[in-house]
Amino acid sequence: MAERYDVAVVGGGPGGYPAAIRAAQLGARVALVEEDRLGGECTNYGCIPTKAMVRPLEAIHRAASLSFTRGGLEVDFEALMEWVGSVVSQVSGGVETLLKGYDVEVIRGRARLVSSTALEVDGGKIWANRIVIATGTSPSSIPGLSVDGEVVHNNRTILGLRRKPGSMLIIGGGYIGVEYANVMAKLGVEVSIVEMMPRLLPGMDKDLARVAQRRLKKLGVEVHTNTMVKEIKTGEGGAVATLSSGVKLEAEKVLVAVGRRPNTRGLGLENAGVSLDERGYIRVDDGMATSNPRIYASGDVAGPPLLAHKAFLQGAVAGENAAGGDAVYQPRAVPAVVYTEPELASVGYTLDEAREAGFNAGEKRYPLGGLAMARIEDATDGMIKLVYDVDSQQILGVHIAAPHAGEIIAGLTLALEYGATLEDLALTIHPHPSIVEAVREAAELVLGKPIHYILRRG
Repeated sequence: MAERYDVAVVGGGPGGYPAAIRAAQLGARVALVEEDRLGGECTNYGCIPTKAMVRPLEAIHRAASLSFTRGGLEVDFEALMEWVGSVVSQVSGGVETLLKGYDVEVIRGRARLVSSTALEVDGGKIWANRIVIATGTSPSSIPGLSVDGEVVHNNRTILGLRRKPGSMLIIGGGYIGVEYANVMAKLGVEVSIVEMMPRLLPGMDKDLARVAQRRLKKLGVEVHTNTMVKEIKTGEGGAVATLSSGVKLEAEKVLVAVGRRPNTRGLGLENAGVSLDERGYIRVDDGMATSNPRIYASGDVAGPPLLAHKAFLQGAVAGENAAGGDAVYQPRAVPAVVYTEPELASVGYTLDEAREAGFNAGEKRYPLGGLAMARIEDATDGMIKLVYDVDSQQILGVHIAAPHAGEIIAGLTLALEYGATLEDLALTIHPHPSIVEAVREAAELVLGKPIHYILRRG
C-alpha cells in the first residue's frame, strides 16, 4: 500500500468506484478504501439481487398464468437464492476487474478522516490531495425492534434466507417493501404489507401507486395503509404484530423496509470541516464539493434521491473534479423505477409538483388497453401519463406503469433533458407493435388527434 495519492475515494459502491475510475482516467494516482464487498449496497444488497429475483419469477409467473400451459412451474427456493448470490458475486467481481484495469489501488478497511488530506484506515494512514466520500446509506430501523437475521430482517439479512417462509410481514410500503411483496407473493408466500402513509409508494405518482396496489392485491397480498405497527412480539415460530387499526398479524418472517440513513457516523467529518444537512447527509454543490473544497461527496451519502444511476453520474463528476477538472452535476431529470409487475417508472414532475413550481400544468393518461403489445403481454391495466406545460406544450414529467417501463423511461429522460414538446413526441416514429408506442399515442391524445383512441364527441 502506497501512502500518498492524488485522490482517495472512501466507498466502493455506485458513488465511489466511478469516482475512482474517472480520476484514474485523468492520470491521477488513486486509492479506493472499502470495508465490505465492492459494488456497495446496490450490487450486494439492493438493485442487483432483487432484480435477479424479479426477472425469473416474472417469467415463471407469466408462463404459469397462460391458458394454454399445463402443470405448474415449481421454484426451488434454495437454488434460486444461490443463483442470486452467484449473480451478485459476478457483478461485484466485475467492479474489481474495472478498478484493477485502471490501476486503482483497492485498500480493504474502514476509513476515517484525520484531516483534509489524511485518512486513517484500520490503524494505518494514507494521504491524498483530494478525497471523495461515497459511503452510501444503511437500512433504517424501528425503535424497539432489532433485526436478528432470523425472524426479523432488513434488505441485507433477507438475502441469507435459504428456506422459503410460509408467511411474511413487510413493514414499509416504499419501493423496497413493494418489490419484496411482489417477489414473495409470486413464490407463494402469504404476504402482508403495512404502510403508515395513505397509500403505497408515497414518493411516486399516485396513479402508479394505485396500479401497484391493485396488482399486489390480485397476487393475494394483504395491504394495510394509513396504519402503523404498534407492537411486535417475536419468538422461535415467528412474530405477532399488533397494528394501529387493532388488527393482529402473524408471520413467520418480518422484513423491515422503513427507509435509509446516511453512513456518516464515525467518518471523522468534523476533523475536516465537512458539514451535514438537517437529515445527516453531506452538503455538496453542483461540482460535488463539500464545505471543504478538498473533499467531495457523491451518491446516497450526498442526499436523495437514493438511486444508483444518480450516484454513477455524481461519482464521475466528483472524481473528475478531484483530479483537477471542472465538471458539473445539473440534471434536469432523474428517472426512478420500481420493479414490480408491471414495472413503474417516473421522471420529472408530477402534476402537483409542476403546479407548485409555477407551471400552468396539465396531465393526460393514456391506457395501454388499446395497444396490441399490451394484449400480448397481459398489460392492459397499465398506463402512461404525460405532465406538460399548457402554454409551451413542453413535457414536464412522464409516469409509466407498463412492461419494460424501466427501459422506456430512459428515452423520455433524454426528451426532458432536451426540453422536448408534445409535438416532438407525436412526430417521433415508435416501433410497432411495442409498449413504447404508447408514448407517441399519449402525446397525440393530448394534442387531440389520437389514432388508436376514440375521443368523446360532444
